[in-house]
Amino acid sequence: MSQSAASRPLPASTSTPPFASYVSAELIKMRRAPLWLVFLLLPGVSALLGSANYAMNLGALTPGWENLWTQQTIFVCYFFLPALVGAAASHLWRLEHQGSNWNELMVMPVPTWYVHGAKLVVCAACMLVAFVGILVFYAASGLALGVPGAFPVGRVIEYVALGWLGSLAIAAIQLVISMVVRSFAAPVGIALAGGVAGLMATAGGLGYVFPYSLMQMGMNSNTLVELSVANIVNIAVASVAWVGLALIVATAYLRRSDIHAN
Repeated sequence: MSQSAASRPLPASTSTPPFASYVSAELIKMRRAPLWLVFLLLPGVSALLGSANYAMNLGALTPGWENLWTQQTIFVCYFFLPALVGAAASHLWRLEHQGSNWNELMVMPVPTWYVHGAKLVVCAACMLVAFVGILVFYAASGLALGVPGAFPVGRVIEYVALGWLGSLAIAAIQLVISMVVRSFAAPVGIALAGGVAGLMATAGGLGYVFPYSLMQMGMNSNTLVELSVANIVNIAVASVAWVGLALIVATAYLRRSDIHAN
């Protein structure tokens, strides 16, 4: 194959390499593509759009950190991040779908959960970068706009943490889709549609059972109502459940494809 040794799937051997080595290989894939830069820059774009929307609608909005949060996150959680997660998942499976790489993957002495799990860890790291960026740009833009009141540190950290946890459910599902669908663009379209459908599911009271709603609900992006303890628990449990279900499905699919450990 023409791929470099660092970016191709790990070669078959008589022993199983540690999980960290598979995570490292996936990180190399992401680092060599410009996609990881988007995770770093996209929060800034979202903050700019949201800040402009906030400033232009101060006649209708009550000035404050809460309204700035809703204006900034409405762009990033409904459109930008779901599609970006979909693109990341497609990219992480793209090499395996090229040439004979899938056949090489089939004979690797690797526990099946390593394959999906390593890619999920990398997606989680990318999303963590994005959410830290959301927090930083939110604080910076609020100070620049002279938003009144004290910065709500605790509440925003809660929203960022829950949003990140909810994003893992999307990432886990998208990795399964990209594993099965060889196209790069189709899973991205599914992710974007999922983000929009998540808004409708939340409005219809089905947010806790629809994975693409969990990030939005965790970020509390479309409401000024404070999340209750029950809301927080439900979002966390549902997110972990969807991640677990996706891992089970991916493991079963790969086992049927003859990936096994010696």
